[in-house]
Amino acid sequence: MKQHEHRGSCHCGNLRWTLLSELSLAQLPVRTCGCRFCRKHGLLTTSDPQGEMNFILTDDTAVLRYRFDTKTADFLMCGRCGVYVGAQMEEAGRYYAIANLRTLEGEGELGMVHPMDYSREGVSERLTRRASRWTPLRTPV
Repeated sequence: MKQHEHRGSCHCGNLRWTLLSELSLAQLPVRTCGCRFCRKHGLLTTSDPQGEMNFILTDDTAVLRYRFDTKTADFLMCGRCGVYVGAQMEEAGRYYAIANLRTLEGEGELGMVHPMDYSREGVSERLTRRASRWTPLRTPV
């Protein structure tokens, strides 16, 4: 199968991501969460548990890591331009990530958006879900 390389970045280019996947852009799952953080940022996120993700930093001192609610993931934002690009988490010694499709570079048609509600999840359920759905992260930032 063909390997696709999907890329995205913040506005100034300081914080970038790559997602290697056998899934084309149109095949990737597209999720929108109903929590206040995601609504306020207008997020569309994606991941591929069979793929591989990487975050690339130009200046690691200009990256903001925000943890809210359950404090189970770092939501990564550029400290220069303020754009949220994705999140990372650690579970049982492995790292996983999601990408914000609003930061996608280039053009392409996204798949259908699936509204999600995670408000009833406890911490262990949240970590288990993310470890099964999020993309393995090559190197955490």
